[in-house]
Amino acid sequence: MNGFDHFIKHDLEIRYYGRDVDDFILVHQNKDVLKSLIPVLKARLLEHLQLRLHPNKIYWQHYSKGVQFLGAVIKPHRIYITKRTQGNFYDAIKKQNAQVLVQKPNKQQQAAFLSSMNAYLGILKHYQTYKLRKKLLFKNLASRWWNYAYLSGGIAKFVLKQKTAP
Repeated sequence: MNGFDHFIKHDLEIRYYGRDVDDFILVHQNKDVLKSLIPVLKARLLEHLQLRLHPNKIYWQHYSKGVQFLGAVIKPHRIYITKRTQGNFYDAIKKQNAQVLVQKPNKQQQAAFLSSMNAYLGILKHYQTYKLRKKLLFKNLASRWWNYAYLSGGIAKFVLKQKTAP
């Protein structure tokens, strides 16, 4: 746990908290408690990390409605992927399909395929999305891509094949 995480969880006593690089969420049952933390957070971020809270990026919402964070909606007893993230993954598949249907992909295009697909799979594998990943890939990914790559780890990651089919 780094210094900022320790500060949030122990000094401010925020039990429900999430962070990724310079994005973070705080969840608390009392809105007034959260509001009272803003000046403290601003000072801490500026002093220790040279970061400023953007005044237009502070959102107040009742936790029961869910909190959007990093492509997912976090609710009290469930976390699910947003429709936007699903759509972006579908669009990435279509983009890769358009490329492979025109010509045999070279090494650079194969690397771009791995990068794009594995970025989405890396996000999606953290949520209950096995069926979604399976459906999107097996129904939509051009069959030609399966000549160059295979899935590893329960639809969690694409790996390039050593030898490709003609």
